[in-house]
Amino acid sequence: MGEFRFGGQAAGAEGVEFLAANGFDFADINLNELEKVEAEAEGMLAAASGAGMFFVAHAPDKRVDDDEGLAEISAAIRAAAPFRPRTVTVHPILASPSNTPEIMERKLREIGTLSRLAMENGTRLSLENTAEAAPDFSQALAAWPDVVLTVDVGHSELLSEQNKAVSFIEAWPDRIGHVHMHDNIGGDTYYEDLHLPLGEGQIDFAPIMRALAGLDGEVTITFEMPRQKAV
Repeated sequence: MGEFRFGGQAAGAEGVEFLAANGFDFADINLNELEKVEAEAEGMLAAASGAGMFFVAHAPDKRVDDDEGLAEISAAIRAAAPFRPRTVTVHPILASPSNTPEIMERKLREIGTLSRLAMENGTRLSLENTAEAAPDFSQALAAWPDVVLTVDVGHSELLSEQNKAVSFIEAWPDRIGHVHMHDNIGGDTYYEDLHLPLGEGQIDFAPIMRALAGLDGEVTITFEMPRQKAV
C-alpha cells in the first residue's frame, strides 16, 4: 500500500519556509532557477531540516540530446547534491515526431550518462512524460535499471482521449519514482497544460489515486502549481 508524501515547488529559502509552515513533507527544487538555489542553499537546507522535510528536484527544461542542454542538466544535478534529492526529473521527449533513429540513439545514451551522474551525486534520474505513452519508455527503462519515472498527471490528460497516468502506473509499478499532480482541461499539444489547482479542470483523479495507492512504499507527489494554491 502506497504511503503518500506531498510537496510543492521551491527555488529559494522563502519557498521552503512556506512549505514547512504549511505541513508539506518535501520541497521540489526548481533547478531552472539554479543561481537562486545555489545562493540560498544554506537557508533552504536549514528550513527543511528544522521541519523534518526532504527534497526532490526538477532539472532545467533542456534537451538531453543537445550539447548545451546536456551540460546545463549535468551542472544542475551536481549543484543539487547538497540537498540529497530523492529524484531529479528530466524531460527526455521520447515521443517527438522529430526523433530520428540517430536522435533516439543519442537520447538513450545520454539518459544513461545522466543516470550515472545522478547516482554519483546521491540521487536517481527520473524521466517525466510529456507526450509519451507508457510503451515509449520501454527502451530507456530496459537499458538503465536505475532510472525511474515521474508520472505527470496533467501531461497525461493531453493528446489523449483518456488520461494516461493509470497506464503508466500499471505498466511500470516498480519504476514509479515521483508524481507531478495538477489539473487542466485537456488539449492537443503539450503546451496546453494549464497547471491548475485540483478541481479547476476536468481530470478524474479518483482512479489515479487508487492506482498510486496500490504501489509499494512511499509515493512522493508534487503539487505542480503556485504553492499558495496547493495548501
